[in-house]
Amino acid sequence: MRHIPAVAGTAITDVLTPCLLVSMPRLERNELAMRRLLDGTGIALRPHFKAHKSTDLARWQMARSGGTTLGFCAQTIRETECLVREGGCRDVLLTNSAAPASLALRLARLKCEHPDVALAALVDCPQHVENLAKAAREADCTLGAFIEIECGQDRGGCAAGSDVALALAEAIVKDSALEWGGLHVYHGSIQHVPTGEARQQAVDAGPAAAARTTVDRLAAAGIPVPKVTGGGTGTLLQDLRAGTHSEVQPGSYLIMDRQYSGIENAEFAQSLFLHTTVTSANLEGGKRILDCGSKAVDLVGGLPQPTSLIEPALATALEGVTYESGGDEHGILRNVPEHLLPVGSTLQLVPAHCDPTVSLHDFMVGVRDGTVEHVWRVDARGW
Repeated sequence: MRHIPAVAGTAITDVLTPCLLVSMPRLERNELAMRRLLDGTGIALRPHFKAHKSTDLARWQMARSGGTTLGFCAQTIRETECLVREGGCRDVLLTNSAAPASLALRLARLKCEHPDVALAALVDCPQHVENLAKAAREADCTLGAFIEIECGQDRGGCAAGSDVALALAEAIVKDSALEWGGLHVYHGSIQHVPTGEARQQAVDAGPAAAARTTVDRLAAAGIPVPKVTGGGTGTLLQDLRAGTHSEVQPGSYLIMDRQYSGIENAEFAQSLFLHTTVTSANLEGGKRILDCGSKAVDLVGGLPQPTSLIEPALATALEGVTYESGGDEHGILRNVPEHLLPVGSTLQLVPAHCDPTVSLHDFMVGVRDGTVEHVWRVDARGW
């Protein structure tokens, strides 16, 4: 049974901890800032669902956009199914390879349930194309296929402008069970390059060059590319300047985290926090114990930063305070001023990496002026 941490109207200090909090004013600011950045560019927004994994929040995004946000990315088949069945999304790109064959079959069955929804996945080898086409024929539907191009991360994808890319495009175009979607060109490792100038260089030399090379190679063979999709929150401005992508896929921009906030990017505000309670205190020793360990906040991407969402003076006083892991259920604060945070106090943590932190929780709570406004399900979390 999933226990709801709060209901609308609850004071923030009464929300059960540990719990994800979202600042509604900052969330609204981020959503609007993204639309304004893309306005007039001709480049579409396809937000990545993996950042927040909440179909309630996806519906909020679509409603707020006034019809400009229609398609989403998903990283897993579970996220894809939730977006369509629960979120009402009509266009989902699964930004993962069409493997194993059972995944392709689940995608095809989802298409049969919702024939008016556009569904696509990535391919970078003949087996992926075969998996998608076979599943589509078995389910008597059509699935989209995007070729994933390797552009410097050394992860998935075929080489830019290669014979393999051309052969895959030819196979997709010829197969009546598949719809040729275009290219997926994304480099995750450059999203947190600290300076904007260095990120621009990385984008120009990586995804932008890979996209141009492949588009030119396919065009020479008489195969136009309908879309080039990719990019993320960190490289958003650089992707727009490069001009190679027809749509971008930022996800973290809506909620943000320490990793993204640490780069040159003042466009988006931190809106996601982890609400936690002080359960034990060594006042003289500057130590506080929190009810928030590795089961509540991701520690692989770095340590969270203590702060206060509702008390500016406390947030300032906590700038020199550090968090360290106390195990699965506990966090330890060091260097806390003696007069701050007695037992029972609440504060917030800024997670280093939002995606895996969100995946540890069943709900996120939207707050405004210290009061709960929304309780959103994180219904697509996990595999």
